[in-house]
Amino acid sequence: MSWSRTRVVSAVTTVLLATTTLAACGSDGDKQADTSAGTASSGFPVTLKNTFGDTTITKKPERIVTLGWNAQDVVYALGETPVGMPKVTYGPTADGVTAWDADKFDKSNTTLLDTGDKYPFEQIAALKPDVILAPYEGFDEATYKTLSGIAPTVAYPGAPWQTTWQDQTLLVGEALGKKADAEKLITGIEDKIKQVATEHPEFKDKTITVGSFGADNYVYMPGDPRVQILNEMGFKNAPGVEALQKTNTKKEFSLAISKEKVADVDADVLIAYVDGIGTQKFLSDPVYSSLGAVKSGGAYALQDQQVISGMSAVSVLSVPWVLDKMIPGLSKAASAGKN
Repeated sequence: MSWSRTRVVSAVTTVLLATTTLAACGSDGDKQADTSAGTASSGFPVTLKNTFGDTTITKKPERIVTLGWNAQDVVYALGETPVGMPKVTYGPTADGVTAWDADKFDKSNTTLLDTGDKYPFEQIAALKPDVILAPYEGFDEATYKTLSGIAPTVAYPGAPWQTTWQDQTLLVGEALGKKADAEKLITGIEDKIKQVATEHPEFKDKTITVGSFGADNYVYMPGDPRVQILNEMGFKNAPGVEALQKTNTKKEFSLAISKEKVADVDADVLIAYVDGIGTQKFLSDPVYSSLGAVKSGGAYALQDQQVISGMSAVSVLSVPWVLDKMIPGLSKAASAGKN
């Protein structure tokens, strides 16, 4: 999947599913199993709101399928294992997962789904999930209805691809009956972010723009989690980004901008995804090199796809991993960038 583009989801074809009902035999062993299941499902049913309506989960899910960028990270962090999750195609490890999930993924337990430009509904159904977790994925209502026909589907609560990392974590935690554990994960990451902000006063009130530059140019909006976490570290959005947001009537997580207009979103610090053209070509380009951030040394160009995806797919697992990679370069850019 591309981490810097809006994915276009193809038209949905309804999948017909057969439901098999298992009859209880009534033995003592079955009674024990029923009692155990009842204990494991304390706190259920739970109903979660999403942009399409409500999703009710009646008992603790055992077979979990995740869709999108981050849900599997929360599942792993909560000590669970998904039976299915998307195959990573942008900056993947050899196994086809993200670098921060590499030590948790086991191909014998988890099937990788080729989500590409459409969802493999039949493959998802074959996994017999108890729940489908997609609190960040930006699919349409038809897709939601098809997925909900397979299993209760936890979809995004607001605009596509703009659920905060905190809300993503809470939604997954509540869906799995582990809300308290999810809250602890959030607190841990927030404490880490506060520590970073304290240790790096050079971040405070520096204006920032995050964008993808090359054949096409995109600027990430204030509602995007990668921007939100930078704000939490002390940065504030560049005036040009805030102005662009006022035109964002569709509430998209990123907006295309012509190369001639890139100067409008200049900032003290510019985080530039340049994996398509490379750092040297970006810095030597007549337009990009004329930006104030580039001239002052406030530009932080990223071409490592794993680091870009770690910054883009904000989660309780990706944040610690990517901060270790990014803080030195980000600190250098912030120290050099004008205020």
